[in-house]
Amino acid sequence: MAKPQVFRDGAEYDNQSFGRDSAVPAQLERADFTDCTFSGCPLGSVRLLGCRFFDCRFERVDASAANFTDCTFRGTTFVDCKLLGINWTILRSLQACNWERCLLDDSSFAALELEAAEWIECRLRQADFSDCNLRRAKFHGSLLEGANFNGSQLAQADFAGVSDLALDPHHVRLRETSVEMVVVLRMAALLGLKIVGS
Repeated sequence: MAKPQVFRDGAEYDNQSFGRDSAVPAQLERADFTDCTFSGCPLGSVRLLGCRFFDCRFERVDASAANFTDCTFRGTTFVDCKLLGINWTILRSLQACNWERCLLDDSSFAALELEAAEWIECRLRQADFSDCNLRRAKFHGSLLEGANFNGSQLAQADFAGVSDLALDPHHVRLRETSVEMVVVLRMAALLGLKIVGS
C-alpha cells in the first residue's frame, strides 16, 4: 500500500497527484506546485504561506477558511470545490484562473485584476467584486445573490443565465456587457426609467 503524500516547506512538486489521504500540515510555507492535481485533498483552515500553484487543478477540494497569504495561482482550475469565505486579495498573484461549480459564498476578490476569468455555475452569494477589472469575465449560470460589483470594470463581461444579479449603472462600468432582461429592467429602474410598449 502506497504511503500518503506528505507536504514539506520549500519543496517543489511537478506533475503529481494529491488525494484525500495526503498528509496536509496545518501550515505550509513556500512550496511550489506545477501541473499538479488535488482531488479531495483536505485544505480547510490550512495556512498556505507563499506557496505557488502553476497550471494546477483542484477537484472536490474543501478549502473553506483556508489562508492563502502571499500565494500565487496561475492557470489554475477549481472544479466542484468548497471555497467559502476565502480572501483572495491576500494572494501575491491570481492570474488566468477558472472556477466551475464551486461554492464561493462570502469570498473577497476586491480590486483584483481578473480579466477573462471564469466562474461557471458557481455560487457566489455575498461575494465582493468591488473595484475589480472583470473585462471579458464569464459568470455563466452562477448564483450572484448579494454580490457587490460597485466600482468594477465589466466591459464585455458575460452574465448569461444569471438572473439574481444586481448592478447599479451609476457605480459600474458597462460596455457590451451581456446580461439577462430582468437585470436590464432593474438597472432601468435605478436610472429612473419607465419601460413602455412591448
